[in-house]
Amino acid sequence: MKQIILLSMFAAGSVLLHATPLTGTLNLSGAANQQVAVGPCTSNPANFCVDFDFTGTTSAGNPQTVVTGTVDGGPGGTAHFDITNNFATINGGTSTQVVVGDLNSASQPPGTTVNYANFITFNNDPSWTVTLTQVLPGADPSGSCFGPLVNGQTCTPTGTPFNEQNTCSGTTAATCTVSIDFSFLGTATNGTDTSSVIGHFGTTFSGTDFQIINTDIAQGLDVVTSDSATVFFTASTVPEPKSFALLGLALTGLGLIGRKRRVVR
Repeated sequence: MKQIILLSMFAAGSVLLHATPLTGTLNLSGAANQQVAVGPCTSNPANFCVDFDFTGTTSAGNPQTVVTGTVDGGPGGTAHFDITNNFATINGGTSTQVVVGDLNSASQPPGTTVNYANFITFNNDPSWTVTLTQVLPGADPSGSCFGPLVNGQTCTPTGTPFNEQNTCSGTTAATCTVSIDFSFLGTATNGTDTSSVIGHFGTTFSGTDFQIINTDIAQGLDVVTSDSATVFFTASTVPEPKSFALLGLALTGLGLIGRKRRVVR
């Protein structure tokens, strides 16, 4: 009996200790002829899209806006990101490139629980996939989104997940860089273990301010950045339910041993 119980404990422990954190940064700048477009979806201007794989032509202004091409936000639209920090997978291997799916507010409304399977997949380790469960709402106030330009000011356009910030060396838009980011939640799996995911997307626009960007988007235009864009996320693997079941079985067995010993005495 002791041998069987110890085997059950080892099985539970092996699942619990098998997990390895997943972390890294995906860098868009390494992808040829690929840009990120943000703005109203072509299919429905009432929705906003994040198109990670936009490859059409753009205007010459700051910010650039879409001239030809489709800003669709998926489904099926994906972008290849090169990894700058290798992702450590659960089996100790690494993946050098991942694919990230586009976003559409009709399918992934901010602050709403969703189930976007294969949001992130790994080319060199197909057992790993990330499911998007929520795009978090933006956390900045909306009052300055169209107000006078001020260095360091922040903005979240109403109904979007975007946190925007102006960083300026002068008093004009030409001296500014705009950072736009949003956060998301999800789950990751390697086919066996399940992990909770906290992620972050960020990109920048040079030579403009978010007042101009927000005005363009409000007029139905999609803005495009050729600056760097990154996706960062971490996943902390948690035990599967079967792990707890095995652990419970082991503890129950230990209880039976205790009872047997008390009876013998």
